[in-house]
Amino acid sequence: MPRTTAMSPTNATNATNATLTRAQGVALLDGWTRLWNGDLALVAELIAPGFRLRFGNTVPGTGPDSTLDRPDLGAFISAHRQELPGLTYAVDGLPTVDGTQGEVAARWTVTYVGSSGDVVTKSGIDLLAIVDGRIAGVWSLTGDRRFAA
Repeated sequence: MPRTTAMSPTNATNATNATLTRAQGVALLDGWTRLWNGDLALVAELIAPGFRLRFGNTVPGTGPDSTLDRPDLGAFISAHRQELPGLTYAVDGLPTVDGTQGEVAARWTVTYVGSSGDVVTKSGIDLLAIVDGRIAGVWSLTGDRRFAA
């Protein structure tokens, strides 16, 4: 049974949740990245019904302390992609998969064409909580620049 701590994103023990393998965690992260790159049909496949996305900073189209649930996610991603031409997300480095906790942590980069026509690159970190093989929650933080290599 997964242990739960106050800092755990799932914040609840799920006795039916089998241990997450590295391959499963990486596959879910890959799907999450493809979803943000415009494959919106993946919402139904990857995202758990009680899903919540929490941003660590204010994101255009959200308010302070805003969360997005499953029904809002596809529309939010679509609008976000329309605002930023050439928007492309990529995982940066190897993700960390904690099979016992059912969590995947990853750095990522995003590039897009800025308002002045230049290419903008920023970095972020996502922590995905996995329950019963689907993404149940994500904590996401985007920086103002790319992480140094």
